[in-house]
Amino acid sequence: MKNLFILIVISACVLSGCQNYSTEVSQAQVLEDILQNRRSIRQYSDQQVSDEMLLKILWAANGVNREDGRRTAPSAINAQDIELYVCKGEGAYHYQPKEKQLEKVSDTDIRPFIANFNKFILDKPVILLISDQTKFKRIQGYRTEMFGAMDAGYVSQNIALYCVAAGLATVPCAPKMDIDAVREALKLPSTMLPLIYHPIGYPVFADEE
Repeated sequence: MKNLFILIVISACVLSGCQNYSTEVSQAQVLEDILQNRRSIRQYSDQQVSDEMLLKILWAANGVNREDGRRTAPSAINAQDIELYVCKGEGAYHYQPKEKQLEKVSDTDIRPFIANFNKFILDKPVILLISDQTKFKRIQGYRTEMFGAMDAGYVSQNIALYCVAAGLATVPCAPKMDIDAVREALKLPSTMLPLIYHPIGYPVFADEE
């Protein structure tokens, strides 16, 4: 109920323009509460996460929040290099930020290619963050991968914080992945670099970080 209250407050702030900072629960207080409750959780209940909820998480992660197309997450030189994919048993979906929709791009369950030792992700939807390295046209050499990883970190934190507010559980994971298999399944060129993923579920409060 507490997380539901937080979401209601956030929604009210957005709709009202958050003009009144002297209200009982300020924006800062809401954010402090979310940060206080952030956890990395690896055990989830059997409750399924709806596609509607996944779309809300994706928007919070790196959605369009201004008329000029800029995003909820910052990016180096405004490259907007991070692409989001939802991985499920029936295949993989590419998030379209302008339309706020999911486009199916593969019938392959790619979770075994990215799980490595994280077997707990295999029955949950997973959000995969991939950096499009071609977006860094003004940057040369190793710094493109560094900036991609940095941008993925911003998006990852948005996912984690929204999950807290929505009463969901997640953990950022970046083990060694079978990148070639991921690219083949998603029909991606070598310039697309998988970096981090987030399994999404409802929490069983057993292990926390």
